Amino acid sequence: MSRPDEQYQWSPTGRPPRTRARLLAVLGVLALAALVLGLWATRMTTFWPAAGGAAVAVGLGVALLAGSRLFSPSAEAVAPDTGDFVPGARVLVVGGGYVGLVAARALQERIGIAGDGRHRGSRPLRSRAVTPIGSVTVVDPQPHMTYQPFLPEAAGGSIAPRHLTVSLRRVLDRCDVVTGSVVAVDDARRRAVVELPDGTSRQLTYDVLVVAPGAIARELPVPGLAERALTFRSVGDAAALRDHVLSRLDAAASVVPTTAAEVARRARLLTFVVVGGGFAGVEALGELEDLTRRAGRQVGVDPSELRWVLVEASRRIMPEVSEPTAARVHGRLAGRGIEVRVGAGLASAAGGDVRLADGTVIPTDTIVLAAGTRPHPLLERTDLPLERTGKVRCTAMLQVIGRPHAFAAGDGAAVPDLARGATLADEDPAVLTAPTAQHAVRQARVLADNVVAHLGGRPLQPYSHSSSGVVAGLGRRRGVAEIRGLRLMGWPAYALHRAYHLWAMPTAERKARILLDWLASALLGRDPVAAGAVVPAPRRGDDDVVVAPEAGTVAGGVGGVGGAGGAGGVGGVAPQTSDVREPAPSYPASVPTPVAAPVRSDDYDQPTLREPHPSLATRVGSAAPRPDGTVTGDQPALTWITPGRHDFRGR
Repeated sequence: MSRPDEQYQWSPTGRPPRTRARLLAVLGVLALAALVLGLWATRMTTFWPAAGGAAVAVGLGVALLAGSRLFSPSAEAVAPDTGDFVPGARVLVVGGGYVGLVAARALQERIGIAGDGRHRGSRPLRSRAVTPIGSVTVVDPQPHMTYQPFLPEAAGGSIAPRHLTVSLRRVLDRCDVVTGSVVAVDDARRRAVVELPDGTSRQLTYDVLVVAPGAIARELPVPGLAERALTFRSVGDAAALRDHVLSRLDAAASVVPTTAAEVARRARLLTFVVVGGGFAGVEALGELEDLTRRAGRQVGVDPSELRWVLVEASRRIMPEVSEPTAARVHGRLAGRGIEVRVGAGLASAAGGDVRLADGTVIPTDTIVLAAGTRPHPLLERTDLPLERTGKVRCTAMLQVIGRPHAFAAGDGAAVPDLARGATLADEDPAVLTAPTAQHAVRQARVLADNVVAHLGGRPLQPYSHSSSGVVAGLGRRRGVAEIRGLRLMGWPAYALHRAYHLWAMPTAERKARILLDWLASALLGRDPVAAGAVVPAPRRGDDDVVVAPEAGTVAGGVGGVGGAGGAGGVGGVAPQTSDVREPAPSYPASVPTPVAAPVRSDDYDQPTLREPHPSLATRVGSAAPRPDGTVTGDQPALTWITPGRHDFRGR
């Protein structure tokens, strides 16, 4: 039982903390047990005295640990909050990615007994009369979080794609989880509009806003690239890419290279181009090249026929590491037969041929786009202050500049990097935190602490993290690591890469599943079967799907059925391997000839991440657009939303 005058040590998760002295005492007792066992191992004592001493030491450690938890002051015994206390605050988390999940998971521990969260599960409620949070609402278009650093291994077959996801409703069982897309945020009035999957809208009000929508794939202004390239940002992208690559091997194995045309067709099917030499591109290329080399032997494709090309516009690959390390990776990739073209600008990707600025033409049926990311376009439909690249301007405390009640972190936040000499409100790109997993992991925890501290009127802690290094996988048992000047290649770097990201993966259940996947892959090998090519929905700008009048068959656009020339759509049905076509069926004169219904491009005219939602684009009217995306400072209140489907009700 704690005394009222006892000093209280506040914990953002509500659990009674252990002091550093107690923790060191426990570690010391456990170290004593290890020392006793070490004496027995070196034959300096017999077994039973050593075992008895170790058991006594472990018992003391357990007793000390239990006592520290039993007699420590309870989180409910003494009110930790002082100053401007805000009871029962409503927290809205925009985005259910890594930052949103980790932050909401920490915040839900502070939900009070009067909270209105619906998804509480079976966890018993604890009386927290002093809690500053009443409810936490998380909004994301997907009901799960995807751990993106493991996407290359999912594409390579080492991990089942679904094991990279974490169910939001299962983990956030005391939060409101809304599956929908935030189409606008009016922070001046503290409300947001969410479009639900059925097309209806819902208005959400909040007291505290957490902005963590993440980023989307950066698109290059290259003709034909948006229509032909496969992106690599989600679990669906990883599964579709793996099936597509394996389907190219199957299609090539069915082509008998007896003529020049068939030789060219087989070479096109076995040529793979990856655009982007950063971590994402190099890791995806390494895993997929290893997959095709192993799977090709089983379908009759010689590894020497495979052609992998990495295209990077800058003078070197992997800008995240030092130049000597990048040069070593370049040499390792070249030693595996991979063509690494640095300083090669991409001129065109139309017609299935990749044309470089120097005139080189690479006929291919597979283009993988991994050329970086850009902030989510949702941020442009808010009245939050943005910096020139479209990220939310933040202080080192992860608060939005000029908005004490709004917080941001992750890829969409411009957070000054104090470890590199930035100031508390600096927006110089040279001293901003990089969009890496290291920063996302740590920013999410600091953000949750600062939200609770803000509601309780306590000082906020600045975010500062000095990077210890970087790790990356380059395929099976291959990796690269650079940790505080130490450069590692091969097995050690690969082990560090897996260990770090396994530690960062949320929930113990997902960690266990990934470990089992790795064990099965090591013992049984990777499964080279393509369960079925995933056909992506056509996007705006795709060629219109037309009906060939003479044959009555659908032909043309990206994602459709490939013609006899083997230039089928990305991720579509494998192209035919012969120029022989079946004759059109004939019908009696009395029977009308069936005519295929034309497929309208309007049927696929759905909003994409490349442009605003159509309901917003038609109502901008009086809103002043951002000139060239360079507007900084506070944006005007969103007065352009007029009555309609996405109206702020009750205006």
